[in-house]
Amino acid sequence: MSKRNRPRVWLVGSNSEPSDQPAVRDTHLRTWVPGDDGIYHSSDGWHHATWTELHSRFDLVEVAAA
Repeated sequence: MSKRNRPRVWLVGSNSEPSDQPAVRDTHLRTWVPGDDGIYHSSDGWHHATWTELHSRFDLVEVAAA
């Protein structure tokens, strides 16, 4: 598998932030997608958070686009 095809990972406490807004999955297996408002929304619509809030609470893994 080439490095380009691997999903990106952001660990709690790291300083990295993506330049794009990828859909991600957290450590509770919730999928978060960026909204037009710049806020991430859980796939069930119940939870909302900024990238900074997500990144400070959970390890995140990029979800492959379908």
